[in-house]
Amino acid sequence: QVCAQMCRRPCYCPWVPPRCPRGSPLVLDGCGCCKICARRLGEPCDFLHVCDQSQGLVCDYSTAPSGTGATCNFEDGEEGCEVNGRVYRDGEVFQPSCKLQCRCLDGGFTCVPLCQEDVR
Repeated sequence: QVCAQMCRRPCYCPWVPPRCPRGSPLVLDGCGCCKICARRLGEPCDFLHVCDQSQGLVCDYSTAPSGTGATCNFEDGEEGCEVNGRVYRDGEVFQPSCKLQCRCLDGGFTCVPLCQEDVR
């Protein structure tokens, strides 16, 4: 009921949707009204300011000291790493550039080169 009181009907949204930082998609706010930038790993969140669910993030109130807000975190049991503003799941392989292939492991990442160095 408290959440429902936060949602005003009809919705009042900015005419132009916000420009989100790289790696943060446009999503509907917690009321399902306005487009906002999804919050990323470690960023503050609440009912209205939702986390990026496409990256497996949830609004985690368990880490918040009493009286402070929650932060976006992985669901229980999931590890991950953030590289260049994008969150990768544990075990996920990715290429941050055409020259490197990396794997997210236990909150960190390791990379191997894809190209041989020029030999002169």
